Amino acid sequence: MPAHKRKYRSGKVVWFYQFDATGSTQTNRLLIKGSGFATKGEALDAEAARRMDEKQKLELAKKGHGVDAPLPKTLAALLDEFFERHAEQELAPKTIERYRNQAGYIDPALLQMPLPEITSLHLNREWARLLKNGGHTRLKIERPLSKKTVRNIAGVLSSAFARAIKWGLLTTNPVTNSEPPKPKKRKGIALTPLQQALLLEAATNPWCLKMFLQVSAATGARRGEVLALSW
Repeated sequence: MPAHKRKYRSGKVVWFYQFDATGSTQTNRLLIKGSGFATKGEALDAEAARRMDEKQKLELAKKGHGVDAPLPKTLAALLDEFFERHAEQELAPKTIERYRNQAGYIDPALLQMPLPEITSLHLNREWARLLKNGGHTRLKIERPLSKKTVRNIAGVLSSAFARAIKWGLLTTNPVTNSEPPKPKKRKGIALTPLQQALLLEAATNPWCLKMFLQVSAATGARRGEVLALSW
């Protein structure tokens, strides 16, 4: 829901909108906001107009990326080209958002390296860095990333390098000879009918938890998919 209500101590109520700007990532979230609207409808109308303006700005910026535009020379430029020329046209919006978030973890020093100079050793060093302190908490405190997350980041880079080979920018994909971590395979375990009944019986708080678990058990859907359901 893009429109939200804010109530001040004085009792005054105003509506505002906010949404992620293009290029926003998990580590560098860019929000576009507008506030001070008297009604929800005004906030929604303003939000729609602002989205249109941002879209037009993006289209104008892309006009500078014509046939004669400079070819990507660095990893950062390759990822930009990969998202614009391939991901934006072939992948679902949620997948693109996830790919951009994962790319946001990559070391800026690696992003600025010339493409032909990036080797499997550079990437192995990057996997080790990400495993040690590649992420951060909400308080900007460094934290390690999971093996699965690091391997997903390696997958995004591998796709970008593979696309670079098709575009004639490179002849080899350094990710294929690197050694991203292998997450442990977990064996899926299903609850027995008795265990499921006990779980539902114990679900007392919040009020919607029991219904949430019932829908999950009946559909087998993921947590996010169940939360996204609407009438």
